[in-house]
Amino acid sequence: MWKRRSVLATGAALSAGTGLASVGAGAAETDTDELPDPDRDPGPNEDWSSHRGDPGHARYIADGHEFSGGELEAAWSVEGAGAGSVAVDDETVYTPTDDGVVALDATDGTVVWENTDIDAGTPSVAGESVYLSGTEVVALDRTDGSVRWESEFDPEEEIVWQTVAYGGVYAVADGTLYALEADDGSVRWEKESITAAPFGNEEDEYEFVTPPAAANGVIYSVTGAGPIALEPETGTEVWQEGTYIGPRVNTIYATSAAVGYDAGAEVGWPLYDAQTGESIAIGDGMSEMAFGEEIHVGSATNKGYSGGSIRGDEYSWDLDVTYTYGQPVISGKTVYAYLTQDTPNSEERNYDEVIVALNKYDGSEKWVLSKDDMPVGSIRAISGETIYVDHDGELVALRDESGGDDQPDEGDENDENDETDGENDEGDGSDDSGENDDADGGNGEQDGSDESGGNNDTDGGNGEGDGSDGGDDHQDGDDDSDTVGDDGDGDDGASADGNDSDAGTGNGGMEDTGNESNAENETDTGNDTDDTVPGFTTGTGLLGGAFGLEWLRRKAGADESTSVNEPSE
Repeated sequence: MWKRRSVLATGAALSAGTGLASVGAGAAETDTDELPDPDRDPGPNEDWSSHRGDPGHARYIADGHEFSGGELEAAWSVEGAGAGSVAVDDETVYTPTDDGVVALDATDGTVVWENTDIDAGTPSVAGESVYLSGTEVVALDRTDGSVRWESEFDPEEEIVWQTVAYGGVYAVADGTLYALEADDGSVRWEKESITAAPFGNEEDEYEFVTPPAAANGVIYSVTGAGPIALEPETGTEVWQEGTYIGPRVNTIYATSAAVGYDAGAEVGWPLYDAQTGESIAIGDGMSEMAFGEEIHVGSATNKGYSGGSIRGDEYSWDLDVTYTYGQPVISGKTVYAYLTQDTPNSEERNYDEVIVALNKYDGSEKWVLSKDDMPVGSIRAISGETIYVDHDGELVALRDESGGDDQPDEGDENDENDETDGENDEGDGSDDSGENDDADGGNGEQDGSDESGGNNDTDGGNGEGDGSDGGDDHQDGDDDSDTVGDDGDGDDGASADGNDSDAGTGNGGMEDTGNESNAENETDTGNDTDDTVPGFTTGTGLLGGAFGLEWLRRKAGADESTSVNEPSE
């Protein structure tokens, strides 16, 4: 099924640089025996420099901010920008919009620049450029949005996403994996297929079926013969694992501990050792998964929401809900996810369009922020003290305005292990319950399902389909599933982040109107708009003044008593 369909007739020429460079030209040879190397950093040291977090696309932030639901306020909103995946770097937010690509001031949401000639998504920021994918890979000048270079692959299918790491830009077009020079787009090397003999079968040629991810000094992808790790300078094979690949595989995610991809509901989420390629776990029937160094988290078909150890069984938990969908982000000790419930009459606990914060070790609820409290939606990014969400097609910045330091998880019995657990901790000192999210899908980061891969991140596809991240995200049903589009949000045509393609198909459920169980209720008695109504910028371009008016209207008709769960101790 996934054998090489055909050899590209002409190869890919790029508009910038001097034509096709020879494979590996000018690249320094690297001893592959020393790879993978978890100490080799793939790129920018930012919380969310790429469409699914970092170049590993796992939606995992090792030392991320610990948010308190009661301290979050809507700082600003931008109309028409919520469906796409997001990258944040140097206090600037980059995201596709209904009209092109925009750069926003992270402080107040004002437009820094807008390019309406580009139809692409799944942004990655590195050096002086912003890189995006769609029908081609394009590099924009991050200062003014002008085009620096653009590929000329002319692929039959949209390019799901690009991965920027180790001075290169890596992307799969029509089954061929390309390594491009980040500065001018010239070809560093290309691989149309690999030769493999999985399961002892005769050797054959297998093409690449997922966009790449980067971690541990290598580039990861999946071919028709299984997952593979390649040296980034030359494309030399580091390891390759033969396994069955289903028809829906189209995204891959990586951390220092594991490599995972969405293989569809019938197969689940296979996880492999990032260093050796050895099979280590399968998230049975799971989609929209995120993972870190120790823990994976995601929604399981017909089984609610769960988390567990990448290795062993030290951590294992299930959220007591049914048919709940939402691609998570693991930040610090906490899992943040936008959940919807399509069985509102269930006797089990219902989450009806809420952002929920869970202890990543045991799944206990820390707090819940509902649509009645704040303009919530699929999580597009977490950077610093801000959570960026898609609220009805508008990008909203929910900011922790407390101004204090990260708040410790006082009652977390695993805190001590977190700080001393080094190797096994996802940076938290403990499990990252799903930080290699990217379940962003493989196709887009559709956030209807967030970047879920293959069919979720269609970032639009089933993966990071942020709704439709252009060709960036995989359909994310409603989260960030990436399925060849953008974040599973269905953001970018390609896998979306919505379910940020991360694989899952975000299924926004029926609205559950009265079953939101909050541990404790806080009564909001004040009417001071400075305290209760988010401020929205009116700036230029896309800024949504209408959003603020609508929010005021909704709040005016809502019960003054809002319920927010206090962080569990």
